[in-house]
Amino acid sequence: MKVIKRLERYLSAAFSLGRIKSMSKDAQREIAELRLELGTLSQELKHTRQETERMWAWMRRHEALADDLVSVSRREAEVLKRTGQSDTALLLRMFSDLSRRIDGGESGRPDEKAPSSNGLPSSTGFEMFKEAFYHRFENQWRGAPEEISQRLKVYLPDVEAAWARAENKPIFDIGCGRGEWLGLLRQHGMEGIGFDTNAVQIKEGQAAGLDLRLGDALEALAQAEDNSLSVISAHHLIEHLPFDSVAWLTREAGRVLAPGGLLLFETPNTRNVLVGATTFYTDPTHLKPMPEQVMGVLLETAGFEPVDIRHINPHERLGEFLDRPGFDNELAQLMFGPQDLAILGIKSKDK
Repeated sequence: MKVIKRLERYLSAAFSLGRIKSMSKDAQREIAELRLELGTLSQELKHTRQETERMWAWMRRHEALADDLVSVSRREAEVLKRTGQSDTALLLRMFSDLSRRIDGGESGRPDEKAPSSNGLPSSTGFEMFKEAFYHRFENQWRGAPEEISQRLKVYLPDVEAAWARAENKPIFDIGCGRGEWLGLLRQHGMEGIGFDTNAVQIKEGQAAGLDLRLGDALEALAQAEDNSLSVISAHHLIEHLPFDSVAWLTREAGRVLAPGGLLLFETPNTRNVLVGATTFYTDPTHLKPMPEQVMGVLLETAGFEPVDIRHINPHERLGEFLDRPGFDNELAQLMFGPQDLAILGIKSKDK
């Protein structure tokens, strides 16, 4: 409880970030670093000793601000605890309030800012909030890192072959998330670079020593040298992008991959009825399916040969329904067959 109380004290101080806009550049830099920590705070309570020490150091530098706000924090904490919410719920509530106050100063109301592409006010705090949401969403619904790594092992023979053909050039993973794929590759002696726009997720992989970078992977790809990579991979990314971005990525891969290199996409298989009708829409950031007919022709148009389409990861109940007397096998495949689609293209050596 001492750790929680200290965290409450820190978060209450952060509620008034709008009041410290005029502070030194050093303080602003510290706040930017602490933003990355807030998103995973609820999952790291048992590892908070180091973070708590850093927070207290920040608090000591801004003791007057902390003393002014601690009573507010205590009142909010007591209200939440009386409703029976857990310490995690308390911290998440405080984080949500903090993200709003970053946007609007002490009042919590949005400042007058230029609108973003979705018509909402431009919002640093709201971006933090969305990153924290998506990190928690993936942890809860995508699966544990160990489970993801196990599923990704199916690609190891293809990647190892491309790695050898391209003379051990780096692997480039787009939308790397927590870094399960690059961690698996490292276990098998292959190194790569991962890009993602979610700072919260990247932090997990960086803590494990992986080369994960915050930024736009398409911009990084545009700056890569010709024939400089052995593999470009994107697991469950293309369904989040407009088709023009997917087409550009595919064409650019033909430039930066070394001869014999591999382009690898994995995306939901919406030929599976359950995926196409339900689970595809579980993720609110999915834009549209990228079916095999589209992706196959796209890679061929970019000059990849051969192009291999694979249907993988059937539902765990497929065998049960295939063995059920009187249940049509074709219907079983449509309902419980492969849930994911893999598209693999090789850059020919004479290109």
